[in-house]
Amino acid sequence: MELEERNKGIAARWFDEYWNNANTSIVDELCADDVHMYFPLARRAYDGKEEVKSIIGPMNHAIEGYHFETTGPLVAEEDTVLCRWHARGKVVKDFGDFPGNGDIIDFTGVAIYRINDEGLIEEEFTEEDSAKVYRQLGLLTL
Repeated sequence: MELEERNKGIAARWFDEYWNNANTSIVDELCADDVHMYFPLARRAYDGKEEVKSIIGPMNHAIEGYHFETTGPLVAEEDTVLCRWHARGKVVKDFGDFPGNGDIIDFTGVAIYRINDEGLIEEEFTEEDSAKVYRQLGLLTL
């Protein structure tokens, strides 16, 4: 149980410091050198600390008021932590496929973290409601 509680604390700190506060120095503190992160909305993986650091700055400049919040308890088993979340922001500058047209994006997702024995994040795999985001931006009609 101690391991799971430690890992939930690491994931919660990462979630707040990196995703909400755009604190790139937390990457050096909480991530393994060969960290691997995958986000379907970005349609790519990010490998290594420098690539992970490169995500948050441009995103925060393009999406005004961007904020993540957890929507339930973190669930951990051994080296894995699951986090359900909700995000919202206003797209004010072009960012990847997102046109900077002032539309609000409001969506949910799940992040799965794998944390090694040293307490470093080795992997973040995210699954988000991409279709909802594309509909909100007028990029997908059903």
